[in-house]
Amino acid sequence: MSTELARMRDRMVAEVTAAGRPVSAAVAEALQVVPRHLFLPGMPPEMAYRDDAIVTRRGPDGQPTSSSSQPTIMAIMLDQLGLEPGQRVLEIGAGTGYNAALMKYLVGPSGTVVTVDLDQDVARKATAHLAAAGYPEVTVAAGDGAEGYPDGAPYDRVIATVGVSDLAPAWLDQLGPGGRIVVP
Repeated sequence: MSTELARMRDRMVAEVTAAGRPVSAAVAEALQVVPRHLFLPGMPPEMAYRDDAIVTRRGPDGQPTSSSSQPTIMAIMLDQLGLEPGQRVLEIGAGTGYNAALMKYLVGPSGTVVTVDLDQDVARKATAHLAAAGYPEVTVAAGDGAEGYPDGAPYDRVIATVGVSDLAPAWLDQLGPGGRIVVP
């Protein structure tokens, strides 16, 4: 990693950890290690390493349909998720794939991350971003996140990185004993 990219990551992690909520050392390390700029190709790295949400796709009406969430929000949700090495995680809403890479870093080589997105193009791009960043083992599926991903169940953790109004029954069915669900 170049010295300039390292400085940008350091600055982003400093902003996230200074935002008023404690961030675990493991999540701060994941933010430091996983290269967010590779999940936002075509965007200047200095923008990718800001503590901002970045819209990556808009619908025909101009409304955002996909984004890379604000790193502070990601850190809070990842801490709430309480990931441990070896766990199996289901993410609803692949976005750029960055959050899935953070989770894969946290669960380590023996853990499993599956991310599902309704938009096939978003899922395809997330797959490419994950491969480019060195996380090709993350499973990316195009499908209705409300159905979860039964082929990978049971999961230790389920996280929705999309707006939800209720918990989908499939998520509860696919969650293992003692599991945890985090939603916005």
